[in-house]
Amino acid sequence: MAKNGNAARPGGRAPSATKDRSKDSHQRTGNGGRAVPRTVPRGPFPLPQGSVFTPLGRIILDRLDRGVVLLDARGRIVDANSHALHVIRSCGGLRVRAGRLSFTDPELDEQLQRGLAGNGTSHRGGRAVLATRVRCRGSEPYRVVIRTVPPDVDERRVAFFVLLYAPNGLRGISLEVLGQVYGLTPAQAAVARSLFAGRSVEQTAGSLEVSLNTVRTHLKQIFTKCEVNSQAELLQLLAVGPREI
Repeated sequence: MAKNGNAARPGGRAPSATKDRSKDSHQRTGNGGRAVPRTVPRGPFPLPQGSVFTPLGRIILDRLDRGVVLLDARGRIVDANSHALHVIRSCGGLRVRAGRLSFTDPELDEQLQRGLAGNGTSHRGGRAVLATRVRCRGSEPYRVVIRTVPPDVDERRVAFFVLLYAPNGLRGISLEVLGQVYGLTPAQAAVARSLFAGRSVEQTAGSLEVSLNTVRTHLKQIFTKCEVNSQAELLQLLAVGPREI
């Protein structure tokens, strides 16, 4: 018997299921069946759209300053947030071939393929497969970390997730966040935001047109309010916290 209830007619041809398949190409089957993603053109290559991330999950992931890509066991892209799509398009070190994420550097790509092949479903344990960096046009090199997804976490075909981020290219932090979340005054928030943008204490004083002693005084008060002991701890705290309201 053919799928979708289309039985072959005696002495004739079985009716084509092409239309049914095209209709259902982005639906999920019941009882633990997996979704077959719909693909749409995205720039120079097609990428899956809406096959894994829920609408709410996509909204949240699109607010991050790093890319998130989901791969199946063969390295094919299952889903990605908007920042990941931007990175893939703008970085000469990354490319998509036949739906698979790959590196333009042959050595890196060989490492990736070995890592994917050596971490089948039965061997997945949440460990890193590859950690490297790739250069992108007009920005600092992006860091790439590929990790396995434990098999009991997702029953669908997601086997790996990829994080793409630029430690020196993080999205700026708003004055509203610094005031409402950390309780900083406008002057303290301006100092904290300047330091978070990568400026030194001396450069911050110059950009804000205040004295070096004033910046240092604000910085001590910021440490107290944020419950940190150093500038490095402050920047780490701000990096993992919210950036805008």
